[in-house]
Order: sequence, then C-alpha cells, then structure tokens
Amino acid sequence: MTESLFDTKFTSEPSTANSESSANNRMELDNGADAGVNHTSNPAAGTGIDHDQNIGQTKVLPSINDNTNAGALINYRVLVSAKESGCLIGQNGAVIDSIRAETNTKAGISKLQPGSHERILTVSGTLDNSAKALSYFAQALCNARVANTLNYNYFPLKQLSPVPCIDEETTILRLLIPNAQMGTLIGSKGIRIQQIQSMYNISMIASKAFLQGSNERLVELQGTVDNLYDALRVISRCLIEDFSSIVGTNYYVPKGSSANNGNLNGPTRRDSSGSSRRYGNLSVSTTTLTFPNDVVGALIGKNGSRIQGVRKISGATITISNEVENQSDRVFTITGPSHAIEKAKSLLYHNLQRAKKISDDI
Repeated sequence: MTESLFDTKFTSEPSTANSESSANNRMELDNGADAGVNHTSNPAAGTGIDHDQNIGQTKVLPSINDNTNAGALINYRVLVSAKESGCLIGQNGAVIDSIRAETNTKAGISKLQPGSHERILTVSGTLDNSAKALSYFAQALCNARVANTLNYNYFPLKQLSPVPCIDEETTILRLLIPNAQMGTLIGSKGIRIQQIQSMYNISMIASKAFLQGSNERLVELQGTVDNLYDALRVISRCLIEDFSSIVGTNYYVPKGSSANNGNLNGPTRRDSSGSSRRYGNLSVSTTTLTFPNDVVGALIGKNGSRIQGVRKISGATITISNEVENQSDRVFTITGPSHAIEKAKSLLYHNLQRAKKISDDI
C-alpha cells in the first residue's frame, strides 16, 4: 500500500460540528456570473447574511453533518494547468497514488493535448472522501507553490479572483460544474454561495461564460486547505441534491486551439480537427463524453448489446477509448448530425441512471 504523504487531521472531520467562523464576505461573481444572484444585497456588512439567516443556515445550506447521502458517489472535474498537473501526479505518481489510497477515491488526470496548457483532474468517491481528496490536491499545489508562479491571461486558466494566493497558505481549485447544477449551488438570490463563503472563509467565483464547446461553467474556489475541505463537503451535499440534472451535459474537453484564443462564447461542437464536416446536406460534427471506468461496462452492456442499441436508435457513430493505467475515465466519442448526437447522449445518460438505480436497489 502506498505510504500517505498527507496529514489526515482536518479541523472538521465528518460527524464533527464545524467550528464557528467569521470572515469578510468575498461574494465575487465574474462579470455578473449568474442572473439569479443579487450582487447589491449585503444584509450584514462583512458576512452577506443577516443574523437570523446565520443561525438557521441549515435551512438554506445542507448541514456539514448531514449524512443522508453520505454513501452517495460524486464525480468532480477540476481544470488544472499542465504545470499544476505535474505537481498533482508527483514523481512516479507518488502524490496521486497517495491521495487515492488515503481517501479511498478514484482519481486521474487527462492527457495533455498538443498546443494546450489544460488538463482535467477527475475525482470520484463518496461526498466526504471526494472533498478530502480535492483538499489534498490543493495541499499539493500549496506545497509546490505553483499557484503564485503562473499567471495565465486567458480564460479559463486566468485567475478570476483579484486577491493573490498567499504562499504555502492559500490556493485555487477550478471546479467544472454543469450549468444545470449552478442553481442548486448558488441558491435563491445567491444566498447559498454567500453563506459558503462567509461560513468557511473562502472566495467562490462562478464564470458567466460556458467553457468552450460545453455547457459547463468554471467555479473557482480560493482558500486554505482546511477551509476548502469544509466548503467542499457542503458543496458536495448541494450538488448531490440535483444530481439528476446533469443528464445531457456536454462536458468540456481541452483542445490545443482553445488554449490561446480567449473564446468566451457558449457551446459549440467540433470534430477532432476543430472544424465541422459536411456530408451532402447534413452537417456532421463530433463531441465527447467522459465516464468513470466503473460504469463503462454498464453502458456497453453484455457483448456490446447496450451500446449497439444506442448506435442503432440514435444513428450516431460511437467509439470508446481504451482503458489506460492510472486513468479513471474513458472517453466516448460521438459523431453524426446534431440530432443524432443529442439522441445518443440522452440514451447514454438514461442507461447510466438505470444502471445506478439497479445498483442502489441491490
């Protein structure tokens, strides 16, 4: 078993009440990140929530000790730079292996595409284990002091918060959140995102724009490792409330051409060459979906029967990447007219939900 490189003692462990915290509210949403957030409302200076709301916070935010969905699995996608990914993997995989072993989670980092500076870290596990794993990855960034040495001037790697990180104390995690789940994370009039910031002393900023070619948005978290851990435990409980809404999500895939173009537009679909193709009167394009290794079998079906059914009904071509050592995900590449792609995605997510329901019933 890989020796742990991390101290497991957080201020607030599962089943332990979170200590009281007072912090200046740093409610910052990039250029009006979400229309549902009241940017001018500040009922209590320095906190963003009034006294009664603070006392009754569990009515708005899930309690950090709410174990209703404690055993539920959650999958996080985190955008990292190529330089950061090296720190998170470690020499001969020492860092990522230690985090997997220490937190009982699955974690992997996507391959670096030629011409791109972006990679995707994926972490899958129970709510609290995933939060701990992400906190350890944040600790690895702090230890490497990489957050303060890189200054990207383009979205999505550009830091959204104007507050610089403090060496060896604070760092940044860039969560990729499906737009359909942003409502449950932000809350009515922004109350949830305000409370997460003020209670756990972190900065939390959501991008207004989707990441190119997707309907995912960037949610930047900045704070100490200890505070990020507590905040992520609550964020996990918020996201799991609306888990079913991720059906139909078009996930962001870094491409070499996207790293320097600063494109902030909404979703587009391109093939691997970065352009749409046309056959006769039909415009054919390609998109990709990423699924954890442990659910791929359910999506393929016995002797490939399930994926063949999806191909036949949708009319789309679907290829599946080979399983790679130290990679926790497989990539499904879907090619065809837009209506065929959408049908294939819908069927894949339907099969995924059905498989999870059968697993839960056993």
